[in-house]
This record gives sequence, C-alpha cells and structure tokens, in this order.
Amino acid sequence: MDVFGIELRFFLVQLVGFIIMVFVLSKYAFGPILGMLQTRQDSIRNNLDEAEARRNEMVRLQNEYQQRLAQIEDEARDKIQSAVRDAQAARDEIIARAHTESQEILARGQQDIARERAQAMAQMRDQIAELAIAAATRVTRQHLNPQSHASLIDEVIGSIGVNGTGPGNGTPGGGAH
Repeated sequence: MDVFGIELRFFLVQLVGFIIMVFVLSKYAFGPILGMLQTRQDSIRNNLDEAEARRNEMVRLQNEYQQRLAQIEDEARDKIQSAVRDAQAARDEIIARAHTESQEILARGQQDIARERAQAMAQMRDQIAELAIAAATRVTRQHLNPQSHASLIDEVIGSIGVNGTGPGNGTPGGGAH
C-alpha cells in the first residue's frame, strides 16, 4: 500500500531500525555522554561555588582590613594627641620652673644689693667716724681761729670729696682699688 508515496513495509523497517538505533545509542552513547555532561555541569557548579566562596572571603578580608586600618588610624590619632598633651605639660613645667628660677635669681639679686648697700653704709659710717675723729684730733691740737677753722673745713671736705665718698680717689673706703 502506498499512502502519500510511502510504503508501509519500508516505513515499518525504518521505524524498527530507528527504535533499535535509539535504544543502542541510549544504552551505549547517550548514557556516557549524559554522564560526562552531568560531570561537567557538576564541575562548573563547584567552580562557581568556589568562586563565590572566594569572593565572600575576599569581601570579609577587605572588611577586616578596613576595620584594622580604622583601628590603626584611631591608635595613631590617640598617640599624637597624647604626645601633644605630654609636650604641653612639659612646656608648662619648663615655664613654671623658669619662672621659679627667675624669681629665685631676682630674690638673690635683691639680697645681694641689700647686702652691698649695708656694707657700703657701714663703710661710710666707719669713714665718717674716722674723719670726725681725725677732725676732732686736729681741732684739739690747734686753736681754732676763723682762718684755721675755714681751712680745716676745706681740708675735711677735700678728704671726703664733693659727692660724699671717702678720701683718695672718690670711692667708698678711700684709696685705690
């Protein structure tokens, strides 16, 4: 019978051959090929999972490094602030010490001036006393008339000096240095 130009006998033989070929291919060819495809698919999936895990690890490490960097920056900032505070404290201490030392030096200078003044006053008293004794001695040796009295006053004034310093070169205590 020839329907649409196809013989049924050839069609059935070809259909049986096709079914046998599909069975043989599925048994011996498609199984291993599908197995290889499944293995390849599993391998790709594993590689993608590993890549995702590595990416997650990279993100975690990046976050960890950023936190550590922020911590280091905070520590550095704290150390700088501490150093500035220490330097300011040292500066304040140095200024206070310098002020104290300057006050001590000033006090010592004032004490030295007072001591020198007291010594100068004592020397002047001694000189005046000596001059008074010398004048009294001369007066007692001489009779004072107006002329001798004036010359004695001139002599005493000349020995004292114009500015009230001792005899000699005009320095307290008289005499040369």
